[in-house]
Amino acid sequence: MGWLDRPLPQAPEFFPQKAIDRLCRIGGADDKTDRRRLADELRTIAKVFWVAAMSSPLGVQGGPESQTPDARKRKITSSVVRPAEKLIEALSDESLTLLSEWPDELPSPSPNRHALIEELTKLSNRARDLFEILDDRKRKGSAISQEFKIDFANALADVFERNFPNAQPTRGGYDRTPNPSSEYHAFLKACAQEVFGTNFKFSGNVLDEVAKLRGNR
Repeated sequence: MGWLDRPLPQAPEFFPQKAIDRLCRIGGADDKTDRRRLADELRTIAKVFWVAAMSSPLGVQGGPESQTPDARKRKITSSVVRPAEKLIEALSDESLTLLSEWPDELPSPSPNRHALIEELTKLSNRARDLFEILDDRKRKGSAISQEFKIDFANALADVFERNFPNAQPTRGGYDRTPNPSSEYHAFLKACAQEVFGTNFKFSGNVLDEVAKLRGNR
């Protein structure tokens, strides 16, 4: 998260042994399946995507609620950009007389005015960069929650293919139903719900996009 680091909720225990055993049954594991490697790979992926879900407005269970690009822009403008611009103006040379301390000496340490202006300018510019990304995503009709699910499913598909080479990494004829017919889709569904709960699902459109990315159609 970089400069946006903040305390997050307590992370759950990702993929305990019971879950790994279940996933191995789904994937058709044999004596050559490295269960420890499978667990390590899935826990690494789970941590990365869980942190993202707890830090971004994706509407994932336990994380911030989902927001449209326009709603995010309005809120960022009112709570970040405009206050930053007002402070930059208030700290400018032209407005500085408002903060005159003469002839008194104040007990608290003085701030670095130029550093404050520089950091506030960075913040404002960063927000405007984000606006461009949100506008581009809106033009393309690509919701960030959809991108998140595609990336997550693609990462899980990679684990499936690497650890279960004898299984087919393709969807079955009934994979648009609540009970997927292929090991591949069953594995992705089980992994996703292990991390984000039973309400988290990969839609048919998400699976289609992952198949295109992986050349599995």
